[in-house]
Amino acid sequence: MTATKEVIGPCVICEDDATGNHYGVVACLGCKTFFRRAVVQRQDFLCKRNSKCLINKNARRACRACRYQKCFEKGMTKEALQPRRDLIGCRRIYRQPSTPSPFDKIEEFTSSPVSEPATTPSASAELLNLITELTNMDKHIRERKYDLIRSKKEARKLADILQSGLNPTEDNEKLSVTLGRDYASVTQIDLQMMLEWAKTLPSFNDLPTEDKLILLKRFAMKHQVLEHGYHTALKNIADVWFITDGSCLPRDLNSLPEETKAGISEDRRWRQEKLFKKTTDRLIDDVALPLKHLQLLPEELVSLKIIMLFDCDNVATLSEESRMTASEARKSVISALFAFYEWKGMVDAGERFGNVMLSMCGIATAASSIMESMQLMRFFKIAQFDGISEQLIFDSDEV
Repeated sequence: MTATKEVIGPCVICEDDATGNHYGVVACLGCKTFFRRAVVQRQDFLCKRNSKCLINKNARRACRACRYQKCFEKGMTKEALQPRRDLIGCRRIYRQPSTPSPFDKIEEFTSSPVSEPATTPSASAELLNLITELTNMDKHIRERKYDLIRSKKEARKLADILQSGLNPTEDNEKLSVTLGRDYASVTQIDLQMMLEWAKTLPSFNDLPTEDKLILLKRFAMKHQVLEHGYHTALKNIADVWFITDGSCLPRDLNSLPEETKAGISEDRRWRQEKLFKKTTDRLIDDVALPLKHLQLLPEELVSLKIIMLFDCDNVATLSEESRMTASEARKSVISALFAFYEWKGMVDAGERFGNVMLSMCGIATAASSIMESMQLMRFFKIAQFDGISEQLIFDSDEV
């Protein structure tokens, strides 16, 4: 079941159903979003009809100037906005970074050339604080994810040792090929952490439940591919795709160390060579290699995640208010990323941003390919996926 916000009366701006008190008045989500965008983007409107246009829910888009003026007349105030929350939603202010990121060594987003958003010094500082907050939160959740994966892996390894009677010092930390149970386990934790991360974005929390679910289903596989691709790009091992538990999908099984090949069953070898070879090649060629070449920074990683999460312009089932909120979130994080580029002194920021955005094409095609492989794993019962995976990835009714 999906939940909708309770109507508390008519919007004082356009008389549509109002769901809360926004910026000092009872207003609908549409007028709330319109006013927020106008203030944050410092838009200047001009009426062509002597500022006497009728504003109601059927004609509120006819004249933005009169709608904006009516917002003020009915009591909305710029001071009621929380500027940092209305960019993306971060509420705590972090100090400006004093050192470069520790990861420094490590179809195009727009059809027209990328230009840097114009910002004032004070706005630039706010945006820099924003990208710092987003990056720190993303790192924190990723570290928690690795801790969960390590704990689960160690528990499973201990169970295997007890069952097989192996010496605990044997089979320690050698390169291993991903099994179906590995992928299902990592997918469950990946999705749990994705949900936890999304909930840190009040722009996401402001959306109706049904719209949140639409975005999460579209984003789930891309999120996993990006996370695993970033993890793989940080490793100095060629022609191998790593998932975040340390196991891997190799381009060529015969290129693996002898101790690793010795532990691969004939059935697993057949599946890798016959079922998963095309997907593995695509993951390595379309995602891992481009990300390694880019040396993607953590600030770019979280920006890319937010842009892909809120990429919904062509989603007809999403409400207009949610599309507007998503568009604002994307624009805001792009502005914040350019503020970071400026702080780092990048002279080719526009070109750099364009290259980062180009990686979305490879991520999208690789996500489709690995989705097909996961369907095969599920159909042939190679892996058993949990309820969250069933709902977000396979779009079933299981919970």
